Amino acid sequence: MNNEHSVWRISLAHKIAPAFTAHPKVEACFVFGSAVLGISDQYSDLELAFIWSQLPSAEELRATAQSIGVTGWEIEPYGEAKQGWLEQFYLSGMKVEADHWARDTIDNIVIDVVERYDVSQNGLVFEKQAIAFHLQRAVVLQGEDIIKQWQTQLSPYPEELAVAMVQKHLNFRPFDGQHILTERLEIPMLYENKCAIVRRLLNILFGLNRIYHPGFKWTRYWAEEMSIKPSSFFNRLERVFQAEAVSGIHELRQLVEEVLALVERTLPQVDLKQQREIFDRIYPRWKLPVDD
Repeated sequence: MNNEHSVWRISLAHKIAPAFTAHPKVEACFVFGSAVLGISDQYSDLELAFIWSQLPSAEELRATAQSIGVTGWEIEPYGEAKQGWLEQFYLSGMKVEADHWARDTIDNIVIDVVERYDVSQNGLVFEKQAIAFHLQRAVVLQGEDIIKQWQTQLSPYPEELAVAMVQKHLNFRPFDGQHILTERLEIPMLYENKCAIVRRLLNILFGLNRIYHPGFKWTRYWAEEMSIKPSSFFNRLERVFQAEAVSGIHELRQLVEEVLALVERTLPQVDLKQQREIFDRIYPRWKLPVDD
């Protein structure tokens, strides 16, 4: 159920959208992000997407935004990797981020995800899967038929994509390294490794739960939504970072073991033998020689 913050943001979207959708080349418009999930808070901005038959120029976007009295208008330079515009502005005191994509671009992204099982990342972001996720849960303001067509293509989540997500992130190093860092009190490196391991666990669980990867924000929400996960998953993630070092790494190891067991149970076609051998490997210890 939408909270008040989410409801207000969606109502603002209905006021903003007509200035853009009046353009004959705009084929669809939808709201995405925390407002759609019903979990916006006082820090949340409003996220809009516009689908064009042909992308406009930056100047056209600026003129449209200014026609509704926005302030603080900015736009990111068009990039070949993103293949779209991202503009930001403020209206009624609210920060709005508006993505603009060509319809052909979204067509290709959907095909990449559902037919080519795309697990590519840009840094920590699975950009194509995030767009797939946003399409699935969109609050549509225009172009319902177009969005429904993409939603049909995206459902069900491909089994091959689940396998690809899991296999890509089954790259845990020997966990013994965490014990060594703990004994050495290498706290920054220890927590950096903890973050990397938790991200791998989440990536695997998104695959196991057949959820297009939306990103790492709102981890508590995703943990609640997932049906395939270790018990008390989010509370245990909190303990990984909030407990003293030894207890934290013990909890983390248990979580990894449980996620590997979930992979075995739900994706038996994935071979875990080599990953388990690597994960359980013990680094050598060299003692000083004892003089006779």
